[in-house]
Amino acid sequence: MPETNLLECQNLTMNFGGLTAVANLSFYLKKQELVGLIGPNGAGKTTVFNMLTGVYTPTEGTISLNEETISGLSPNKITQKGIARTFQNIRLFNELSVLDNIRIAFHGRCSYPLIHSLFLTPKFYREEKAMEDGAYELLSLLRLEHRLNDKAKNLSYGEMRRLEIARALATGPKILLLDEPAAGMNPQETEELTGLIAKIREKFDLTIFLIEHDMSLVMKLCERIMVLDYGILIANGSPEEIQKNKRVIEAYLGEEV
Repeated sequence: MPETNLLECQNLTMNFGGLTAVANLSFYLKKQELVGLIGPNGAGKTTVFNMLTGVYTPTEGTISLNEETISGLSPNKITQKGIARTFQNIRLFNELSVLDNIRIAFHGRCSYPLIHSLFLTPKFYREEKAMEDGAYELLSLLRLEHRLNDKAKNLSYGEMRRLEIARALATGPKILLLDEPAAGMNPQETEELTGLIAKIREKFDLTIFLIEHDMSLVMKLCERIMVLDYGILIANGSPEEIQKNKRVIEAYLGEEV
């Protein structure tokens, strides 16, 4: 029996007035796949992420997660369904501690009604303890345990990137979207990040879909790569196939091969 796709997108189109940012995009993601989305600046990559996470409602087309249609749902509902993301421009609660940034994400998964928190019932304490243990586990995995009481704004750039990934993981996703996770990192930090992404995919049984301009990271890490140009999917294949694809080379170099 063929494996069911975890995520399926059919004919996604996103119009902004007279501008078509993404046109008739269809693709799938399978369980535990690690897929890259690349393309020149302005190709529509972040628009795709915004549609997948409910920031934008597609002008046309459908998005299905586990065969359930999720296009048109609010971002918080899509997070609850199992899609989490990081952002190209880091978005942390800068005045809160590292630990509290992660605890907030865990609270989206808590199942006790308000009355349990008002009366501090045993169920409240059990779930709070489980969330705290989960937060410490993520801090250890992302090598941030020594910064747990520091304000997020006081972290280094690389630590902020790792905290954002930890916060996304705290929501318990099935699919993790990483929007330029290596942006602004030096070669050593990028190398460490490459290993970290592979590690969390394995540990949490995740499907990972990432946008990245660092081609060395993409070619080393991704099993499959999709290429957008002016909102149109022009290639979809293995790293080896993408490197040899004439349309991809033309899109990046701006000339015929």
